[in-house]
Order: sequence, then C-alpha cells, then structure tokens
Amino acid sequence: MKKTAAWLVRYALEQLNIKHTFGIPGVHNTEIYDELALSDHIEPILVTHEGYGAFMADAISRCSDQTGTLVIVPAAGATHAASGIGEAHLDGIPMLIISGGVRTDSKFGYQLHQMDQHKMLEPITKQTFKVTSHEEVVSTIYQAFDIANDAEPGPVFVEIPVNLQLDKGKITTLPIYQKPAKILPHDISSELDEAVKLLAQAKNPGIFVGWGAVEASEHTIKIAELLTAPVSTTLQGLSAFSAKHPLHTGMGFGPAAVPAATNAFKKCDCLLAVGTRFAEIATGSFGVTVPENLIHIDINPEVFNVNYPAKVTVEGDAELISYIPYNFIKNK
Repeated sequence: MKKTAAWLVRYALEQLNIKHTFGIPGVHNTEIYDELALSDHIEPILVTHEGYGAFMADAISRCSDQTGTLVIVPAAGATHAASGIGEAHLDGIPMLIISGGVRTDSKFGYQLHQMDQHKMLEPITKQTFKVTSHEEVVSTIYQAFDIANDAEPGPVFVEIPVNLQLDKGKITTLPIYQKPAKILPHDISSELDEAVKLLAQAKNPGIFVGWGAVEASEHTIKIAELLTAPVSTTLQGLSAFSAKHPLHTGMGFGPAAVPAATNAFKKCDCLLAVGTRFAEIATGSFGVTVPENLIHIDINPEVFNVNYPAKVTVEGDAELISYIPYNFIKNK
C-alpha cells in the first residue's frame, strides 16, 4: 500500500489514543492538520502561540491519562514552544512533539525554517528523532511515545519532513500499538527488606511524597495508616496524597512548612521518601532536616544522594514498588 506521512501520523496518534493535539498549522505541517481534521478521534486545538500549546499539552499530561501532544511548524514553532517543553522536561512530564521539517529532497539550502532543531532541543528533551522514510513514521512515533512515558517521563521530539507528508510512499505494514509492560530494573528484595526493618524499628517515622508517587497513592495511604506516620508532599506532588486524610500535613516538612508539618516531623527518625528529588522548593531552600535513616524510592537513580544521603535507595516505578513495603511491614 502507499500512504502519505501525514496520513501515517494520524494513524499513529489514533492508535496511541491521543484525543487532542495543540499547535498552529503552517507551511510545513498543513498536510498533518488536514488529516487530523478528518479524524473522528482526535481534536486539533489551535492556539495563538506555540508556547500556550506546550503548556496546554503539559496540563493534559498532568491531569489525565493522556499524553500531551504538540503539532507544530519547525524552527519558529519549536523555539516558541521551548518554554513549555523545558518546563515538562524539568518536572518529568511526558510530552509528544510532532514537528514538520524542511524538504529533504531539495538541492537548495537556506529553505524557510531550516535549522537544526535537534541540537536546539537536545538539552530539554529525552530524545529527538528525524523521520527519513514513510516506513519509519508509525514506528518512530510509537517509540517516541514510549520513551516519553518510560522511566522518568519527559518530552520527545519527532521531525517529519514536509515532502514525506505530501508524497505517498510504500508501506509494508501498519503496526498496531502495544503498550509495553512496566518492569523493575532489577531484584530489589534486599533493599526493601532493609527499608522495612528501618521503618519497623522507627519510633517516629514520616513519609514524604512527590509527583513520582502520584500513581501510588492507594498504597501510600495504607503504609501511612499502618505506621501512623505523618505525610507531607512536594508542591508538584500535592495530588499524590489526599489533603482530606488526617495524616496529611501539607507541603514540605521543615521550618518553611506550616506548623502542623514542622511539628509532626520534628522528631522524625526514619523518612520514607517516594518520587521526590528533594529539590529547592519542596525542601524550603534545602532547609529541612532529614534523618540519617532516609529511605529513598525513585525511578531515576540519578536523584539519589544528591542533596541528602540515603541509608537505603530503591530504584524503580513507585506504582510497582509501593505495594511491596506495605505487605512486608504488615507481615513484620
């Protein structure tokens, strides 16, 4: 069969269950927008500035089970969207960015919007791709989507040259998207056993959760109730633990936090921290006192021991890990 890359983009986004895209049509992506207009599943939201679109895509990812998706023109669209892309990168928010690109079949240089977008976006994305054939379109978008949502999430950029969007190319297959299963990177039983011992022996345990623990709320509540431990959150992780729960003390736990949190954590002798980097805002400009017995769980091992040394570190997805300590502690 023969299909345009624009059609293939629509097919891939529909397979990924993308319901909204954000951006502005232009000379290098009009064909993609024409296809999106034909979709019964996707609603393209037109914005007045790509920066707005990037923050709207960020919000979709934060507030729903969707992955925020941009469809932008190259160069100007990418530079305008960079603020929202950068924010998503800093906060670990998944984002899929589909950009047009200049013609790859032209003998002329200095085409409109011709620039190295990949070099510009490298510091604020997890990865960038440039599609070179029709056969690559669907698989590349699937790969970009998986990378955006895998491990610590973030933005991934895909450039699709306009000549591929316009022209039909031979396609041997139209793959169906299959979501990869979440797995732990390695056996963590010894780390969890040590963590449980510390929590079981603690007189005043506390729990500190960030955005990375947002999918683990159910088990965080169970662990907190089992330990009768106060729970504080980061600013970004406010939704990781219900403010209605009597063990919730608010954002932060040091001198800069509300008195309820400061008092609740004053004698904390073992802290279970999940999905947090111990960054500046959450720690009140690094003014918190973290006990020697710090148990730090995070999907990104690079955050361990950066600002506060941990007695135990556990690498992995909080949603997969969180139910294990509860069962261990309960059995203890």
